[in-house]
Amino acid sequence: MQDNKESFLDSKSLIAIGFLVLSWLAWDHYMKKKYPPAPKERPAPMKELAEEDKKENFKQTFLSPPHSASKKHREKTLEFQGENMEVIFSSRGFGVKKLKLKGYFNRQKKPVEFHSPETPLFSSSFFKNTEEPIPFKIRRQGDLFIGEFSSSQGNIKKTIRVNDKQFILISQTEFHPKKEGLQGLSLRFSHPKPEQTGAKGFFKIFLIYGQDILKAFASYEGGQTQRLEEKALEQSQSFSNVDVAALGGKYFGKAFINSSSFFPSVTFEKDENKARVQVDYEFLHSKVQKIEYKIFLGPKSLKNFQELGGNMRDWLDFGFFGWLARPLLLFLNWLYSWCHNWGLAIILLTFFVRLCLLPINIKSYKSMKIMQKIQPQIKELKDIHKKDPKKMNLEVMALMKKHKANPLGGCLPLFIQFPVFFALYRVLGESIELYQSPFIFWIKDLSLKDPYYVFPVLGGLILFIQQSITPMNIPKEQARLLKAMPLLFSVFMLGLPSGLTLYIFVSGLFGLVQQFFFVKSSYFKGGEDVKVV
Repeated sequence: MQDNKESFLDSKSLIAIGFLVLSWLAWDHYMKKKYPPAPKERPAPMKELAEEDKKENFKQTFLSPPHSASKKHREKTLEFQGENMEVIFSSRGFGVKKLKLKGYFNRQKKPVEFHSPETPLFSSSFFKNTEEPIPFKIRRQGDLFIGEFSSSQGNIKKTIRVNDKQFILISQTEFHPKKEGLQGLSLRFSHPKPEQTGAKGFFKIFLIYGQDILKAFASYEGGQTQRLEEKALEQSQSFSNVDVAALGGKYFGKAFINSSSFFPSVTFEKDENKARVQVDYEFLHSKVQKIEYKIFLGPKSLKNFQELGGNMRDWLDFGFFGWLARPLLLFLNWLYSWCHNWGLAIILLTFFVRLCLLPINIKSYKSMKIMQKIQPQIKELKDIHKKDPKKMNLEVMALMKKHKANPLGGCLPLFIQFPVFFALYRVLGESIELYQSPFIFWIKDLSLKDPYYVFPVLGGLILFIQQSITPMNIPKEQARLLKAMPLLFSVFMLGLPSGLTLYIFVSGLFGLVQQFFFVKSSYFKGGEDVKVV
């Protein structure tokens, strides 16, 4: 049977399409003839930029790909081999061209390297408002790296000493100006956008801090601090009188630490793939100038940052519970110093927290038993005064006060543990100490989720058993809802770092043993002396 439905590409349709195409081409030709493009103007000679134009010029220059080094200057490199770092210095700007951290690996199991084939990576020296790094003549003298430069404006001598233990470069730069002298010096560095790893899809809901993101940090104006994440860096951010300017991911980064008597200004910028920082020193007179600063390149360790001093420790972002996370991490470091396993350190921390809460748990359990005993009296009072809610509440409160019962006593230990829970969450997500730290068997990285979900399942099972042996005086509807809690709790833990699920599991196991002891011990037969009238 022949299909009578007409095809879209029949002769009439093709003619119509052809007519439209010809009409559009004719119209386009007419408009170009009527409004020809303006002729290109020859660029005007370079003039001294106004102050407001310099900022725009910085943005255009700073984010544009750097030009190759001057042909007159042949790049030379010097290498440093230490216990913790391998560093290659470049004569172009006398900055770090390549750095490798020994003993640290990324999520792809590759050594952590900071490498920039286009331009020196960090602390490259530039004359203010120029693109080309200063072409130093560099040499090594023992542990000291020396760079020298001479021009009609003056002479520059820059020295760098490597502190391999703290992952820092200690730099001094001396300026001996001629005539009008040097107006200023700029230092530049950048950091690529971290690769996204960790939880994906549904699990990202529960692993908020699981993704590595680009972050900047500035300490300025005598102690003020500011943290900037990727979105904030899309707009140019400037700070004056800066003593610390840092850029990096959650675990590794770079930082400029001012040690001079005068302070520079700092500008943060970001393009699609990386963020950049420019540190600007300005000289107001033509006398001999000397600037000193430290350069940090490595893992973000709280212990190391505290030794460096200043506001470096504030670079670590532990969130609202930072006041608790920092001593918690130091305590974990102390536990690790003699057990040499971060998983064991977390277990010992869990026992310590539960032991501190034991007196509160004892009081809470006795209060729950008393509430269970006086429940018939409470029900009777509610029936008697059901038409007068105000009097009913007063009578119930008087009854609980008489028998020293606290209806919220059972929740108090849980509320006290919340700050520890969230503080440990941030410690696991932001601390290099636990990054890629193994525990036992299948747990190869305590900062990532449990690959086989053993601890989340065991944590939910323990919660179910605890519910079964805990005395509760709640309506049946609420009891049914509570029965679903172990399952929901297990789902919640699926995407959490395995170090945190280990803490939850051990804490629950300790609580289960404690609960079993309370139920069986005669000392905790609280409420036996309560007589129901």
